[in-house]
Amino acid sequence: MASSQCLENPPSLDSTSGIGSVQELGGLKAYVTGPQDSKLAILLIHDAFGYEAPKLRKLADKVAANGFLVVVPDFFYGDPIDPDNPKVDRQAWLKAHSMDKGCEDAKPVIAALRSKGVTSIGAAGFCWGGVVVVKLAMSNDIQAGVVLHPGPITEDDINEVICPIAILGAEIDRFSPPEQLKHLGEILSTKSGVDSFVKIFPGVNHGWAVRYSDDDESAVKSAEESHEDMLNWFTKYVKPKFRSLCLENPPNLSSTSGIGSVQELGGLKAYVTGPQDSKLAILLISDVFGYEAPNLRKLADKVAANGFLVVVPDFFYGDLLDLGIPNADWQSWLKVHGTDKGCEDAKPVISALRSKGVTSIGAAGFCWGGVVVVKLARSDDIQAGVVLHPGPITEDDINEVKCPIAILGAEIDNSSPPEKVKHFGEILSAKSGVDSFVKIYPGVSHGWTVRYSDDDESAVKSAEESHEDMLNWFTKYVK
Repeated sequence: MASSQCLENPPSLDSTSGIGSVQELGGLKAYVTGPQDSKLAILLIHDAFGYEAPKLRKLADKVAANGFLVVVPDFFYGDPIDPDNPKVDRQAWLKAHSMDKGCEDAKPVIAALRSKGVTSIGAAGFCWGGVVVVKLAMSNDIQAGVVLHPGPITEDDINEVICPIAILGAEIDRFSPPEQLKHLGEILSTKSGVDSFVKIFPGVNHGWAVRYSDDDESAVKSAEESHEDMLNWFTKYVKPKFRSLCLENPPNLSSTSGIGSVQELGGLKAYVTGPQDSKLAILLISDVFGYEAPNLRKLADKVAANGFLVVVPDFFYGDLLDLGIPNADWQSWLKVHGTDKGCEDAKPVISALRSKGVTSIGAAGFCWGGVVVVKLARSDDIQAGVVLHPGPITEDDINEVKCPIAILGAEIDNSSPPEKVKHFGEILSAKSGVDSFVKIYPGVSHGWTVRYSDDDESAVKSAEESHEDMLNWFTKYVK
């Protein structure tokens, strides 16, 4: 990190460069660019020259143009290294700005992104920042990492990596020579379940990815090639992450499953089960697989057996995402079937139940449906809510909840990790007059409550435990 190659070709820093803006995030100033409502974020972690380097911000804008929210934090708190100052004690500077500290400082930034509804995060780091990315890749903080002309990475570091990681190195690099990077790649290739990619760029020096000259056509071409490789890695491992979590273990849909019947209610088709004259009703709001999922209807029948009128509306109007289509446009489908629209469509169903004499209504939602339940819980539309392996809920959503709510989360869930769910619980516990309950189920993954296999005894047991907790909540607050 104190080697001369790390400090060659220093950029002319410019606090006004880039088309984004400087914001505060997780206690740090950060250059932020791209769609502010994106569920997919990329951290770019700078080298020793800091977050005002124009080419780094230019790269951030390029990544943002692909639909990512890109954040470039100032990990040096306005104190980047000054290579032109002969009095600078490089070792003392490094001690004050260690990579371990960078990793710790990144975590509040990541938490702030999660609180804004971001569901999947990648991180790319350059030299000093590359080491920080490897440290982040040892946990579930990020879903994918890219390391470009890295600083001092050890075998022990690489052995602890648990997410997909790419290492892009320079042919001419005394600090991280090609032989060392290839060796790290060999270690990664033996790690089960961790995808990796190592590439050595010919004829380039340490720092080539962000400290090239615009007048050097070959240097620009090599830098852009590394940018393309980085973007391809994130497109592969960050973009699908949200999709894969929500779409794992799809059910075999059946329009005839369940002991209830399909009726029209509030303008929607709905699976309805339980005593038709009950004054107590429960809405079950499906995940993206819709209202014909057999395990969901089986759960509806179980709840109905406890005296509730249970309604499972078809919020997608029969328009389910076709998983048989390669590269199905998940984001466009979500735009048509947004959770805000789901909340609005639920209100006529609730009105129809009220018109039938129902006096108290609870709602439980799964993944996509969990977000809808939280939105309904901000009003008097329901008397209690249960959210199971929720989709992208924000702190603002939680702050507006008015009725008793339970959040049931999975231990293994990058979409709504346990730390995030527990944080929501802390917010709820501070709300006067709003009862809440948060529980993390060990050893289960996102979707476990309705997408389990009947042949897996442990999975069935965990699902049934969540059903019991849900039913107890409704018995307490709806009855």
